[in-house]
Amino acid sequence: MDLNLPAILILLVILAGAAYIFCRIHYTKKNGIETDAVITAIEDEGLGTEASYTCYVRYYAGGQTVEARLSNPGFGKGLELGAQIRIRYLPEKPNTVVWVK
Repeated sequence: MDLNLPAILILLVILAGAAYIFCRIHYTKKNGIETDAVITAIEDEGLGTEASYTCYVRYYAGGQTVEARLSNPGFGKGLELGAQIRIRYLPEKPNTVVWVK
């Protein structure tokens, strides 16, 4: 059996990264503080699919305005520039933001 070690290592790194992102989103959804945010920018990532964009929001936390990238935009139903949405964030990591759907 011929194993391609570099390909296996790359696959493991990709899987570990995906698992980390999933766990971070889940933790923030469960333990984050819920608040309102406004969508300030939607950038096309140029990948040619409906899910190929990055969404940024602005919200207030601890008396400060925070601009953050939305970690889980999904397929974007309801995500329009200027729209108000509910998010959850972690006080210790205010740039970790998830959309409460």
